[in-house]
Amino acid sequence: MPLNPIKVLDDAINEYRDYLTTEFRAKDPNLRAALERELDNPGFLAGDIFFQAHRPFKSGDRWVDLPIDAKLAQVMQQRSRSETTYIHQSEAIKHLRGKDAGPIVVTTGTGSGKTECFLLPVVQNAIEDALTFKRSGLTAILLYPMNALANDQLDRVKELLDGAGFSNVSVAKYDRSTSEDERRKLRENPPHILLTNYMMLEYLLVRPNDREAIFANHRCRFLVLDEVHTYRGTLGSNIALLVRRVKAHLARAKQDWLTDVSGQERERRYPKLVCIGSSATIKCLDEPGLTPEEAARRRDDEVKEFFAKLTGSRKDEIKVFGEELEQIHVSESAQYADNYTPLGEINFTDEESVTDALVRIAGAIGVTSLQEAAERCRLIWDLNGWLIRKPMSIPQLVEAARTEVPQWAAWSDEQVAEYVEAGLRLGAVLPD
Repeated sequence: MPLNPIKVLDDAINEYRDYLTTEFRAKDPNLRAALERELDNPGFLAGDIFFQAHRPFKSGDRWVDLPIDAKLAQVMQQRSRSETTYIHQSEAIKHLRGKDAGPIVVTTGTGSGKTECFLLPVVQNAIEDALTFKRSGLTAILLYPMNALANDQLDRVKELLDGAGFSNVSVAKYDRSTSEDERRKLRENPPHILLTNYMMLEYLLVRPNDREAIFANHRCRFLVLDEVHTYRGTLGSNIALLVRRVKAHLARAKQDWLTDVSGQERERRYPKLVCIGSSATIKCLDEPGLTPEEAARRRDDEVKEFFAKLTGSRKDEIKVFGEELEQIHVSESAQYADNYTPLGEINFTDEESVTDALVRIAGAIGVTSLQEAAERCRLIWDLNGWLIRKPMSIPQLVEAARTEVPQWAAWSDEQVAEYVEAGLRLGAVLPD
């Protein structure tokens, strides 16, 4: 069933409207009529729809070429259905697995696989720790702003470990639902990877029994702060103090096992703590008057400043991994129609009807194949390019088309909007 991105929201708004008129049944006819009038006003229940196209992130190294276990790489290849990573994934993973690993912030968008940027180094480090020392003990703390995120990540970590066959690595969650019996087990056998939220991490640090036992003989390498953009204002100040308390406690935690070691074994037994942040929100590079490169440098500098204050890391040691997009090469034969002709009813499930609509939008008279019609329809290419850069509403897309398509400048907004809306639907139903 082809997706109709416009109808999806229309249906949701209509269902919401039906709910309101059913739930709030006014007996007074004037009041009921007033409510219905307001509900019919455009924009009253919902603002403009914003669309965004799938972002074609640049490819990086192959999973099997990364410094992670071969079985773990195979799991990722199956999960991602690709032999290769995105470039921000491979670069972040190699940095965190490297000799000079330091604090990082991953600022790539939704659907970019940013979680794997820190999760794979965390899991790989835990695997190596379990194989080396063959005992329990913290190697990473993953901090989330909400329990729902922690629950999701707990399942993801377990799937990675189960898929790669590493049952010797333990992972646990510490939140309000953690029972006294579960806390006792955590004290007796601290997990390699601990997932929690900032409120429960506070509790963990003030509960003497939990604090002393769970951190005992730790080899904590990573402290991850997911959705780091949420830690602003007063909350950000509290989190900054919390991170410093965690660091202080890690430094003074009981260490009474394998204390007399040197060289590489000592580095693994007493690792340097690396702070990691991630957020899909810190990614907009659209700043007036600046080139994309200048905007990226400014954005990265501000991210470093923020993360340095939040975690106490040195600003010059922090690396920011943003998204890099593949360049789309528009077909040389792509064009726009010179004259407006109504599109009429389009059957989006019928190849001939879809082809005909693409031909009319492009003004490519005589084209009969779907493949060629799609290549010739410049609107499809441009919609993709505009919506890769940032989310846009239909009015914004209409304005973009008016600005960039000279022959459409004299058309009415309704005529341009007709083509734009059709282009969104046509792009959604076209095969790869």
